[in-house]
Amino acid sequence: MNYLVKPLSPELAITFAKYLENLNFDHSPHWATCFCRFYHTNCSFEQWQNRTGAENRSEAVEQILNGNMKGYLAFDGDKCIGWCNANDAGEFIRIEKDINHIVKNQKVGCVICFVIHPEYRKQGVARLLLKQAVEDFKEKGFDAVLSIPVDIKDAPEKLYRGTVNMYREYGFEEIEKKGNSSVMWLKL
Repeated sequence: MNYLVKPLSPELAITFAKYLENLNFDHSPHWATCFCRFYHTNCSFEQWQNRTGAENRSEAVEQILNGNMKGYLAFDGDKCIGWCNANDAGEFIRIEKDINHIVKNQKVGCVICFVIHPEYRKQGVARLLLKQAVEDFKEKGFDAVLSIPVDIKDAPEKLYRGTVNMYREYGFEEIEKKGNSSVMWLKL
């Protein structure tokens, strides 16, 4: 495994968009139009469902160009093989109310979404992306990193938030559990 991880940048905005628009989301067709914007919005779920892929793609590219949407892309040579949405927790306004009691006045990074090319799943790509995100959060002076993985044993292709085990391997602790969702926390 000789994959390269690059931080999302304006130069990679179109690479990001093309990567997501060319994946097969038959297992969850509504993901095909998301372009990782869901957690960056606070519109109602009905309004979200009415947004088009073109709208979300355009907004994602605009936010990447403006430096507001952050994360990491993984490459095998020139081929993009994975994406990780990682940013300041405050940028994920859809979950803000759910995490405010944890974040409080701290500077907290959040890793919320992984999209790994099907041919590269179970090869450590998500772990590589997570490792880079954590290292960069630490370098930028963040106090902690959180994630909220969902345990879906019967549909592993839907584990887009990563797995509890993956976070534990990196030193995260489970600090809350609600149903099949866990809040994982890593103090930096």
